[in-house]
Amino acid sequence: MSRAKDLKRQLDALAQVIEALDADLAAGKLDADAHARQRAEHERETGRLFVRLRQARREARAREAERAEPAGVLTSSHRWLTNPLVMAAGMVLLVALGIGVGVTVARRSGTTPAAGVPTAGAPPADLGSVTTGIELQALRQAVARDDAPIQSLLQFAHVALDQGKLDEARRAWERVLAREPRNVEAITHIGAVLFQEGRVDAALAKVDEALRIDPRYVHALWDRTQYLFQAKRDYPGAIKAAEAFLTVVPDGPDADNVKKLLAEARQKAR
Repeated sequence: MSRAKDLKRQLDALAQVIEALDADLAAGKLDADAHARQRAEHERETGRLFVRLRQARREARAREAERAEPAGVLTSSHRWLTNPLVMAAGMVLLVALGIGVGVTVARRSGTTPAAGVPTAGAPPADLGSVTTGIELQALRQAVARDDAPIQSLLQFAHVALDQGKLDEARRAWERVLAREPRNVEAITHIGAVLFQEGRVDAALAKVDEALRIDPRYVHALWDRTQYLFQAKRDYPGAIKAAEAFLTVVPDGPDADNVKKLLAEARQKAR
């Protein structure tokens, strides 16, 4: 069984546990305090699994992309570029100039580095799963300055989130919002931090806030679909969210995943 399928199986099992807790509360078999405590615990675990599932799917897409590339001999220049010490040193320089990270975030958000509020684009592969500790430290040093570029802060926050460093990620996104209060990327991903902490309603509120600013911001549409389906088990809501996502991203691997979720949500909503 692939890692993504195993995580999906674990999420489905957790959903059944949460549904059973709700049923026990409704039947009077469980008091409200115990229900709230146990549900919050399972929702936190759902958040952690959901983030791991997103990372597993990104890694799978990266492997598919590598297989699709023509086979070639790794030249000495390529070996030099993949040396983690060289990559870290280069990252410090590029981040300090606000260039390398800007390009990365452009791929992530479908916008140009100069744009203040990212626009829609399919959720691309994040770098957290392939960033070494050396590179993370390089990014951390680059954003230590009070005047660190916005794109540098965004990149560091994404890497920190993918590595489970929630407090560092939150602080970086909050620094972005202090300078750009309508930055939908930062708003949406603070929601991702809240979701990992098991605060599902607060996470949804952040996603909705981002979508009020940019109704076509695809990462918020993606997260809203997943939160409603995986955590809230709100299948009618998940159906609407999935349909909204597909109007913006009708094709591609992310669309294929959402189409599968949409079919499952429609079946469960009957």
